Amino acid sequence: MIRVFIFGISGKMGQILAHSLPDDFVLSGCASSSRIDEAPSDVIIDFSSAAATEKVVALADKLNCPLVIATTGQSAEDEQLIKDCSKRHAVLKSGNMSVGINLMLKLCDTLKGVGKCEIVETHHTKKKDAPSGTALMLKDASGANEIHSIRLSDVIGEHQVVFGMENEIITITHTALDRRLFAEGALKAARWLINQPYGLYSFDDFLTSKKHPSLFHSER
Repeated sequence: MIRVFIFGISGKMGQILAHSLPDDFVLSGCASSSRIDEAPSDVIIDFSSAAATEKVVALADKLNCPLVIATTGQSAEDEQLIKDCSKRHAVLKSGNMSVGINLMLKLCDTLKGVGKCEIVETHHTKKKDAPSGTALMLKDASGANEIHSIRLSDVIGEHQVVFGMENEIITITHTALDRRLFAEGALKAARWLINQPYGLYSFDDFLTSKKHPSLFHSER
């Protein structure tokens, strides 16, 4: 049984994660906006915010366990804290825990430099950042010239990367249909991370090491 500590359990994704635990995971402890309930844990999954980075790293040290960071917007100081933490524990950091988005990043890297590239990303109206962290990741991977951000209704997230060549266009699209996909991706990554030596890992490190169909099925 894998004992998981959820940092940010009072948030939307923290709640989804808590209700998405598969049979081989058990909630050992949690941190909300008002309190931290510590307990021995095998891995921490952080779905809080960049503002909590210092507390999350301190908790990883206190519990002496691996850390999955699923937040974006860290400052340079925060990034250094995470790098230092990875010298003591296994740390996996990704701006998006979707298997599909991370596969999309690999495709974009393959196509980088093929004609002009632009990105269109659509999210719900309550999303604070524009462009999104995922769109910025796709920009780095694809070499896109522009990002067009749209905020409409309650769209969870849709990303289109368009490569324009002479007489042809290649469009790669990812649509998130349920927020549970981010929780499931984080759990898959956590299950892998607990068996890794200390170091700083990306979601791509996990994907590259796990070439099997279970990546594309629910944890339930």
